[in-house]
This record gives sequence, C-alpha cells and structure tokens, in this order.
Amino acid sequence: MKPLRAGIIGCGHFAHRHAGHLAALEDVQLVGFCDQVPESAIAFNQQYADSRGRVYEDYGRMFEELELDLVYICLPPFAHRDEVELACHHGVHFLIEKPIALTMGLAYDMARCVRESGVKSQVGFMYRYGEAARWLDQYMRQAGIGRKGFMVARYFCNSLHRPWWRDRSKSGGQLVEQVIHLVDLARFFLGEPVRVYSMQDNLFHRDVKDYTVEDASGTVIRFDSGGMAVFAASNGAIPNRWDYDMRVILPGLTADFEDANHAVFHHTDQEWPATTSVASKKDMHLAETLDLLEAIREDRSTAVPIEEGVRSLRLALAAARSAEEDAPVDIPLSI
Repeated sequence: MKPLRAGIIGCGHFAHRHAGHLAALEDVQLVGFCDQVPESAIAFNQQYADSRGRVYEDYGRMFEELELDLVYICLPPFAHRDEVELACHHGVHFLIEKPIALTMGLAYDMARCVRESGVKSQVGFMYRYGEAARWLDQYMRQAGIGRKGFMVARYFCNSLHRPWWRDRSKSGGQLVEQVIHLVDLARFFLGEPVRVYSMQDNLFHRDVKDYTVEDASGTVIRFDSGGMAVFAASNGAIPNRWDYDMRVILPGLTADFEDANHAVFHHTDQEWPATTSVASKKDMHLAETLDLLEAIREDRSTAVPIEEGVRSLRLALAAARSAEEDAPVDIPLSI
C-alpha cells in the first residue's frame, strides 16, 4: 500500500511528539516541514526525514507544491488563519492541535470547509483515547444510565510558559489553552453544555508585566443532560508539575481519575462497593494518529472531528466571557 504523504505546519516544541510518531510508521512518509523560522523546519527535516523532505516558510506553497495526503497543524492559538481552508481546498486530511482558534468565526469557517470538502479531521483532544476515559464512556453506554452526572476536575501548574502563552490576546488564557482538555472530557462524559459561569483572576503574577492571563479560576457548567461540572485551575501551584485529576459521580458509579489512563471505579449501587481499576501506559497521542490514519483508509469519521474542537472551544470562550461579564452565559446546542 502506498505510504501517505504527510507535512507539518509549525515545527515547534509540541510538533516533535507528532513528528516522532509519524516518522516511525511504515505507512506514512514525512515530505514537508513548514515554519516561519526556517531553522526549525530544517531541523525537523533532518531529524525526522533524514533531510529528504522539503522545507517551507509559507504553508500555502507547501500545499501547492507537494501532493500531501495529510498535514499536522501544530500552531499556537493566535497563529491559526487559513491553513484549514487550504488543506480542505487541496483535499488534505489533517490533525489540528487545540484550541483550534481564538474566535468562533474562524472555528465555524473551519468546520464549514471540512463539511464541504469531505476531508478527515482530527482535533488533538487525546484524553478521549485514554483507557480509563474510554472505559467510563463504554460503561455509560452499556448501563443505559444516560449522561446525567456530576464532574469535579482540577488542573494545577506553575510556569511562565512561553511569552505568547501568558498573553491573553495570543493564548486565550489558561482555561482556553490548557484546561480545555478537561472541558472537552466533560463534554465527552456529560453531553453538551447549555450554561456556564466562571470567575477568573490573576492572583499570583501581578508583578510580571506581560502576564495578562488568569492564574486562578473556578468554572461551573450545566449540561443538556441535566449534569453539572466544576473546574478549578491555577498556574500558581507547584513549579515543574502539571497535575490534573477528576471525579465523576453517576447513578451507581463514582470514578476517581488520576489521569485519562488511570482510574478507580467504585460501584456504589452495592452496600459494600466493589471497585474496578483501570491502569494503562497507552500513548494517547499515538492513538489519535492511528485513528486518523484508519479513518482515511476506511473512509470514516475520526473519534474527535473538527466539530468537537468547535464545541469545546465555544464552551471555553463562553467561560472566558462569563468571567469578563461576571454573569452566566448561555450556550446554544447547534453549531
């Protein structure tokens, strides 16, 4: 079978993980690398394609000159423009990292292009592929208990990150850029949001002049299932640690997540609850890549198509708006 020809847009820190996976797969050939810093693209070409690929500063030229089958879009939030539109125009399937945009206008345009072109899309919400997350989703489907539950999630770290990250106009803030992973899992477990209220503030970095994102937030979400979720997040916790955990309470079951691959499930419909433990070393980033490749080969949708990125972004941006207005924000169900 002919290998799929792949390119990468954005040869920064996080793209290394995807490039490493793609380079190791026999049915994929990395042929193009694009970055506004030529040296970064050259380094990727050397490391992951033995310098056999082509290097670009303009992804438009890469789409025009290379017959790509798929492209990995690994841009920071503020840098998204027309790369999805061009991928769709050229019939190129893609994986795009989260958040997919910083405005709903651009996000809706992306979804429209995908619908009209028929290309396969994958959004980088890899936690959905975690074995513990998938166990809970399957349990809810098989038990027929619906999606009405209560989720409490925490995300704590302490880092200045990159300059663009601590600039709200470029990252969207901690909830939009980081905690959106857990926001997406809440949708995965509990359904679609209908209302959100969030309080956000900079409590710990007011002496950093270019720090304009929140470093403490509390967010409450109501879902169409009747379920609720509460999120606590901070970038003022323990340095050099990125900690998150979740508890999901459902009829007859309480799930304690260490992460998306590890959880203990307590069967609370029993007087002395039995437990089911799930522990896995599954590479969730590789899993999302394999799902995309299989979707291309089998002509089916991925598990996390562009519409999921649109919906999770809309919820995160609604939370940011709620914090600005100090009022709940209603969220429509349709996109």
